Amino acid sequence: MTTTPDLRGGAGPADTVFHAGRMVPADQAALRVDSMALRYGLSVFEGVRLYRRTDGGLRPWLLAQHVERLRSSMDAMRLPDPGVDRIADIVGELTERNGLTDDAYCRISVSADGPGLIDAPVRSALTVTVRPMGRKRWLAGAEGMRLHVSRWQRPSADVLPTHAKSISQYAGSRVALMEAKAAGYDGCLLTTPEGHVAEAPTATLCTVHDGVLGTPPLSDGVLPGVTRAWVLAVCRTLGVPAAPSVIDAKRLGDADEVFLCGTGLEFATVRAVDAAALPAWPASPVTGRIVDRYFAEVRGDAPATDVSWSPVD
Repeated sequence: MTTTPDLRGGAGPADTVFHAGRMVPADQAALRVDSMALRYGLSVFEGVRLYRRTDGGLRPWLLAQHVERLRSSMDAMRLPDPGVDRIADIVGELTERNGLTDDAYCRISVSADGPGLIDAPVRSALTVTVRPMGRKRWLAGAEGMRLHVSRWQRPSADVLPTHAKSISQYAGSRVALMEAKAAGYDGCLLTTPEGHVAEAPTATLCTVHDGVLGTPPLSDGVLPGVTRAWVLAVCRTLGVPAAPSVIDAKRLGDADEVFLCGTGLEFATVRAVDAAALPAWPASPVTGRIVDRYFAEVRGDAPATDVSWSPVD
């Protein structure tokens, strides 16, 4: 498994970003204080990784799938298209303008930037930023996370369109995460109204029992992750049986392997859930094969897995 050091960089006033149709310095990209995005959380977004390939190029990973999910989120939240078909060109120009040559992270958002009451017509603004970002500590240091099964729930699809990656979905997740960290955990898992385990605040949960990979079904209100889709697809290539399946919190402690995955996080193994330590950790052979294949693909050293993103399983 990779141990490349973290290359995260902070935003500076000289950074160039794309906002509302223009390339501007980061400190000049703003939404008005009475915008519908700030008043009602009317904003959807995507995070996309850019990886330095062995041939020297810097390429966005699974960009088409992320743009497809962005369009789905815009439709769900009734946000008009501000021109997301330009995203690939915008990302390329930002990469060049900011002089990026190594691994990076791109955030793409579509926000309601005009004022108005909650049911007013919406004007959308497209914002794209690109920043350096390498491995998080869980891969860089091969650490294992300690997770808490939170009392806080992931909203059901009857409350919010759970397939939409909307900023309004993250307020409750943040509360759950801060509560878990205050109790000494590294992160948490949200549950469903039925008591199933759903997902981490910003990542997908995967388990391995007897060589079979499972992940909560989208019907349990989890975000249809792009990395989740890749993991399920690559398991077929690796000969690992994999399928969405309802996960009970009590079964997590019995798992041979537990890991989280997502665009920003990439991958993180789990060493304990609440008071139960995973007896096999740090041995994670299935997770290790998936991670090794991931970095072989993003570096261009292995054929890319065909990934189809969908809001339903």
